[in-house]
Amino acid sequence: MNDTLLKFADEHPQKPDSIDLPAWKIMVIDDEQSVHDITSLSLKEFTYDGRGLDFINAFSAKEAKKYLAEHPDTAVMLVDVVMETEDSGLKFVHYVRKTLKNDIVQVVIRTGQPGSAPEDQVISRYSINSYLSKTEVTSRKLVNLVTTSLRTYQLSLSLNGELARRKRAEQRLLDLNRDLELKIEARTRELRRANQLKSQFLANMSHEIRTPMNGIIGMATLLMEEPLDPRQKEFASIIHSSGTTLLALINDILDLSKIEAGQLRFESLDFNLSDLLEDTLAMFRLKAEETGLVMGTVVDPKLPQVLCGDEIRIKQILVNLLGNALKFTLKGGVTVRLTLEKELEDWVKLGLAVEDTGPGIDPDFKDHLFDKFSQQDTSTTRKFGGTGLGLAISKQLATLMDGRIDAWNRPEGGAVFKVTLTLQKASGKGPSHRDGFKDTRQDAALREKIAQRGVRLLIAEDNPTNQKVICLMLKKLNIKSDVAEDGQRALEMMRKKTYDLVLMDIQMPVLDGIQTVRMIRNGDAGIRQTGIPIVALTAMAMPEDAAACKKAGMDLFLTKPVHPRSLVNAIAEALGV
Repeated sequence: MNDTLLKFADEHPQKPDSIDLPAWKIMVIDDEQSVHDITSLSLKEFTYDGRGLDFINAFSAKEAKKYLAEHPDTAVMLVDVVMETEDSGLKFVHYVRKTLKNDIVQVVIRTGQPGSAPEDQVISRYSINSYLSKTEVTSRKLVNLVTTSLRTYQLSLSLNGELARRKRAEQRLLDLNRDLELKIEARTRELRRANQLKSQFLANMSHEIRTPMNGIIGMATLLMEEPLDPRQKEFASIIHSSGTTLLALINDILDLSKIEAGQLRFESLDFNLSDLLEDTLAMFRLKAEETGLVMGTVVDPKLPQVLCGDEIRIKQILVNLLGNALKFTLKGGVTVRLTLEKELEDWVKLGLAVEDTGPGIDPDFKDHLFDKFSQQDTSTTRKFGGTGLGLAISKQLATLMDGRIDAWNRPEGGAVFKVTLTLQKASGKGPSHRDGFKDTRQDAALREKIAQRGVRLLIAEDNPTNQKVICLMLKKLNIKSDVAEDGQRALEMMRKKTYDLVLMDIQMPVLDGIQTVRMIRNGDAGIRQTGIPIVALTAMAMPEDAAACKKAGMDLFLTKPVHPRSLVNAIAEALGV
């Protein structure tokens, strides 16, 4: 060949760096020794990118497979077609591309028998990079071909390296995301567990405090109904008032904890607005009379009488605002104002304002008015009492019901606290009650009606003080009662005697209230008693407790400490009086 000694490099050949780079591996696959010799001679002085060539000579496809396994970094393969068989070279290419899935190595077909492997068919059927007939190969063409192949190989390596780096980066990102998700899941489990422990602690504390409170408030209530001299009445009243204050504090803390844990649930049932207002005012009339304050109401006549919402929570807000106003108002009075702020076809915007003639709101304190445990100064707590939870709870309740609460000073003196709530008009869902247990209203004739029935009750209660309190309350109603100190004893007594109603505690030894009720409903206390009315009377005051009692088969749910009026109402409803 005329140009056998042609040396080829890039147009501007680069010198190797001080670090010797490995030579490019070129595999020559041909069964003729002369082809190997010519190829080696033609490319003897060849360099590309500062690197020479390292020839690997294979004389058959079988040998090529072996050498390729030993040198997987081969850059270019110059492959003959006809060797062991007429298409062994093409089969080898198929093996490289399909079996080994090697798409980087550059494959150049060199054949001396073009008729046995036509260029157009080979290119269309096999993943080759170039095709040459041996009769057309010159040193220049071979140099150019190897240069192009190495450039393509180098680019492929770079792209593959970039893809590999991206895959590694993606995998690292996936690993980080997975680790983060695992940490989030673990943290979520920890928080859920912490909330469960907190809820359990609150429920247990509520139960442990309510149990003795039932004795304190219950006995104080009964004592005040006895013929006492003025001094004794004062003592009994102080005991009752202190117990009631402590109970209100417990309820506030429980509500706040439920709000913060996202466990507070709201109902959407019909309620009578006038009844809600009257019931709430009745709670404060005696206190207002004792302090010489006037209580007034102003109701917008355009307001619908029946609305749909959570009556209990709306009443709770009104109780907090009224209690707050009466606490700080020393003279004058308190007015509750209900207004129709806006009305559309299906809903109204209700304005509920409590106006007082007290000292007003300190401008410096207004930004902290609805903060938890916040009062204007420590002297306020010493003078008026309270924990500063009422307004904080009211604001959170209003917010959770998609409403708002505002406060400002009246020009003529005093303050105004106003809640704005968006409520649906009557939905036909019936009167509001909590957890499916109807909240009955006091009827002056109920006591007489109950007494005339000759009712006999069974009290399932393990606490001796609570046994005595309930028995005394029932005695005043002329109701005969028996006491069972646990659920098992209650079942035994019901098998021997017929009762009209059961007052059931929940936490009892031997057999608890839930299990006992299920057994009663299943006939374990006698077939005649399976449908007996059962009223839960428990210190367990959480919503889930009420739901569990209802699911077990109880008809009504009362929490300790129980007021005689609530007990009368529950008995009357359970008996259908």
